[in-house]
Amino acid sequence: MVYFCIDMTKIFTIGFSGKKPEVFLEVLGAARISCVWDIRQWRTSTYVPYYNGDNLATLLGNRYEYHPEFAPSAEILANYKDKKISWAEFEQKYHELLNARNPLQNCDIEKLDRICLLCTEKTADMCHRRLAAEYIAGQIPDVEITHL
Repeated sequence: MVYFCIDMTKIFTIGFSGKKPEVFLEVLGAARISCVWDIRQWRTSTYVPYYNGDNLATLLGNRYEYHPEFAPSAEILANYKDKKISWAEFEQKYHELLNARNPLQNCDIEKLDRICLLCTEKTADMCHRRLAAEYIAGQIPDVEITHL
């Protein structure tokens, strides 16, 4: 009998809301994250400055990258937050935006393994980071998504 292992690309997502910095770093370390992709529209946080993009870049060094091509547009985000569109409409508009942007067009697919998409929301269920991870999984074969 022959056994073989198919290597799957593993993509993670994490929201920093409610996470103390030391817990955040511990979770990333335990998951053996190769690179954190900050996919927020704005990389600043008034309430938790630890998670500002510049601070994360200093802390994580070359393991931090800003990828605004995966951020929702300011208009889509504002319309959702102002309850002008539902979550279902947000999902549809975000998918359309990603399809128009084609954010993986110049990406080295092999470097996607063990990336972690970062956003603010505590859970991934109603966050664009889940949608971004699903988009990536739909573009390349054999992807496993884990929400941290």
